[in-house]
Formats: sequence, C-alpha cells, structure tokens
Amino acid sequence: MAAEAYARTWKEQREPLLLETSVPGIFAAGDLRAGAMNRVASAVGEGSMVVRLMHEYLAMT
Repeated sequence: MAAEAYARTWKEQREPLLLETSVPGIFAAGDLRAGAMNRVASAVGEGSMVVRLMHEYLAMT
C-alpha cells in the first residue's frame, strides 16, 4: 500500500509493521497482498514472517 494511503487510514503513533494491514495487529500474506506473486513458496515464506511480526506486535502492546 502506498504511504499516502496509509496516512489516510493508519491511526497509530508508530509506523505499521511489514505485512501489517491498515488495521493494527492484522497481517496479510500470500495472495491477499496487492501485487503478490501467486506462488505457494512466497505465501509460505510470508506466513512464517508473520509469526515473527506477530510476536513483535504483541511485545509492543
């Protein structure tokens, strides 16, 4: 998502984490992301990234 689009929808004081949607704490991976490659390996890799990002998000809350 473009930075200007986040400026309209992002309400938190921090920058969104990688793969985080405009809703804090909700992450998107694989085919859900705009411009995502339709490949299983990409989705699996992004899904594993979300696990780490979720731990980071929970540590901030």
